[in-house]
Amino acid sequence: MNPMNVNYTCDEHKIHSNNAISPCRARCHHCRQKKVHGYENPDHVTNPFGYLYLFPKLCLECSHEQKRCMWCPEDDTSSDD
Repeated sequence: MNPMNVNYTCDEHKIHSNNAISPCRARCHHCRQKKVHGYENPDHVTNPFGYLYLFPKLCLECSHEQKRCMWCPEDDTSSDD
């Protein structure tokens, strides 16, 4: 699946889904497979350890299957009592 083809992203996280620049280095919180791409960080500051990628919670496949934002935490449906 093309890492630039992000169909399910909420308005709050649209800024993160523009440029996938890292190979799959993180695990998906749903399927637990190591297939989550790293995306560029618009607030990146220079550091001596290299680039700090942003990794969504879900891989693209799970995001499409569940039809939910790949960046939002899984418990985003909880309500305040």
